[in-house]
Parts: sequence; C-alpha cells; structure tokens
Amino acid sequence: MRVENQLAFILHHYPYRDTSQILDLLTQDFGRLSVVSRGSLSARSKLKSVLQPFRLLNISWVGKGDMPTLINAELADANPVFLDGGKLTSGFYLNEILMHFLHRHDVQEDIFRLYVNTVSRLSTDTSLEIILRLFEKQLLSDLGLGLNLTHDADSGVPVKAGKQYIFYVEHGPVLAMSQDMVSQRPLLSGESLLAFSRDELESETLRREIKLLMRHVLAFYLAGKPLRSRELFR
Repeated sequence: MRVENQLAFILHHYPYRDTSQILDLLTQDFGRLSVVSRGSLSARSKLKSVLQPFRLLNISWVGKGDMPTLINAELADANPVFLDGGKLTSGFYLNEILMHFLHRHDVQEDIFRLYVNTVSRLSTDTSLEIILRLFEKQLLSDLGLGLNLTHDADSGVPVKAGKQYIFYVEHGPVLAMSQDMVSQRPLLSGESLLAFSRDELESETLRREIKLLMRHVLAFYLAGKPLRSRELFR
C-alpha cells in the first residue's frame, strides 16, 4: 500500500539501526501508526531537519503491516510552530498522553483537530495550565470517557457552587457528607466543577483543584503507568 501527502505529527521517535529511526505518528486519516524512516539520522539526510515534533507534516509511506517505510516528508505549514521552555515541556506531555490513550490505527479525526488546535495555542498563549486541563478534558470526551461535572452522581441533583464534592471516576461528583468520605479521592468545590464544565479556569485556586481532579482521573485510566514528561515540569 502506498499513501501520499497524509497530514501528520510526530509524537515520538527513537533510533533504529545505524542511521534510521522509528517514528510514531498521529495522522489525520489513519490514526496513530509507526513508520521506519531509513537514513534520516545521517548527516546528509534532507529529512533530518524536517522530522521534528510539533510540526504539521505531509507524510508519504509505502508498505503493509505495522511498520511501513517513510518515503517523503515535507512541512505542511509555511510557519511551523516553535515551542520552548514550559511550552515545549507541555508539548511533550501532550504527546505522551496520546501515546498512552490512542490505539494504533484507530482513526480519531476529532482528536487530530484537538491536537492541532492545542499545539497552536501552546505556541501563542502563556496560560499553559488552562490549555493542558482543557486538552485533557476534551480528549477524554472524544474517547467516550467524558466527565460528569454538573450533577450529583448519586442523587441527580445539580451541583451547587457552595457545596463540597467527592469525585468518583466513571461516576462523577457526590456530595461530601463528612470528612471521612474523602479517603484517596479528590475533594472539590461545586464552584470549581461548574466552572470547569464551562471551560472557565481563570482562578488560581480553581486551577489547583482541577489539576488534582485530572491527575486522579488520568491515573485511573493509565492504571499506574507513570508519565515521564511530568518530571520535566519539576
């Protein structure tokens, strides 16, 4: 099979043999897949400077099975995104999350668009915490794992801003009747839950609560697998 000019991003890459590398790609029409890029690590390779993370690429490959061969790659954007500092660390975090959550060859056009938009925002916006929380929330929604943030999961009563809630993954917030209920689950204000449901994360106090919530939720779905990119934030 031959595929030409497929929009893609590089999520991860690692050396293969002497001058080649394996590229894990997020593609528009084929989902997440891996290709072998022969000779692209050699000093004379024209692809060496092109095959970089966070750049929208036009990728072409040939072959069947789980490891087709890259035959060409070009920049698809005349003004490629440049990330540095905390923005670069945030970008690596996005890539690692997608590597964990996306199955190979599972086409997710909504997630591809989400990634495009999020990387673009990272390059121009300084509100990194807000960008990452909204990415996590939308990713879960696109995967069919959307969070209930607006109604008490036990009673069905709308969440109230002045109340405190315990959050149960795959269930939702439950009114905290006593401190004994908290255990290992995050305690959140109704105000934070409702604000997050509206994508409003301007308050620093609110962002701290939502960060704890999303760490708890992601840890549940990652089943104990660590996120190495989090070490970079420290």
